[in-house]
Amino acid sequence: MARPTKEGIEYFSFDVDFFSDIKVKKILRACGAKGIAVLVNLLCNIYRDHGYYMQWDDEIGFLVSDEVGANESIADEVVQKAVQVGFFDKELFDKYQILTSKGIQTRYLKATYQRKDNAINEDYNLIQNDSKKESHEKSSNSYEKHANNPVNHSESTQSKVKESKGNKSKGNKSKVSSSEQPGDESVLNSVQSFQQLWNFPNMVQQNTLMEFIDLYGDGLVDAAIKVAGSKDVNKSKSIAFIESCLKEWSDANVKTIEQAREYQRTRNTKRQSNYQSQPTRKEELPNWAKDDYEQSQEQEDPEVLAEVERKRQEYLKGAK
Repeated sequence: MARPTKEGIEYFSFDVDFFSDIKVKKILRACGAKGIAVLVNLLCNIYRDHGYYMQWDDEIGFLVSDEVGANESIADEVVQKAVQVGFFDKELFDKYQILTSKGIQTRYLKATYQRKDNAINEDYNLIQNDSKKESHEKSSNSYEKHANNPVNHSESTQSKVKESKGNKSKGNKSKVSSSEQPGDESVLNSVQSFQQLWNFPNMVQQNTLMEFIDLYGDGLVDAAIKVAGSKDVNKSKSIAFIESCLKEWSDANVKTIEQAREYQRTRNTKRQSNYQSQPTRKEELPNWAKDDYEQSQEQEDPEVLAEVERKRQEYLKGAK
């Protein structure tokens, strides 16, 4: 009897910057700490069973909630929020009630590149290639080539950023300047700047950078990265700083690189002005530190001196 074909994988990579992913942050804020436990449990189920997707229904929701020790409703809340923020693909969830994503499918193909049959169901395939064969070949060949080759990594990320920019930026034209429209070669400036400052971004950072590019445009993301670099922000805090900077600019209606530069110049000038305008406290020198200080000569009490002398004499008599 032939051994059944294994679909899932034994383990999957879990990035150290998982909690820096803007999608994870939104899920955490909406569903709390137990929501993250549910999210990780869902990923385990996806990679363990079919490898790149899982079917979702109320029964699965109960089992997942039970495994993490949470109320039954929490699993459904997490799934709905994860679909809403794009952690799982919304179109496939609405059509087939499955949980998957492009990132999950990419990691699955990389983990199973040595298998003869690791093809993804055509109806579920989110990886944009000309054909399944090309998808399989690219996934198989890139696994070893990309491991120690930052150039290949850069090319892979460039194609992802261009694709993401082309597919999603149409709905965000109000936030993207005309010099940053899809197809512009400068679309990769932010990724290149990130790499120069903190080495190549990992997968979570790549996904988050692409989210930022979709929302704000590559030029502004690049400018925010350079601000972070000027302040010596370390890599572990880079994404949070960049996000904070971009949100501040968005609140100030900053939409172009020139506006961002002017905003930062004005901001820095105001901070310096406020610092210089703060009153300087004048400290008084203590009396003993003044040049004209003379130590006062206190008068000794005669009665005290007499008592001390009397006791001294008594002591001397006793000592003889």
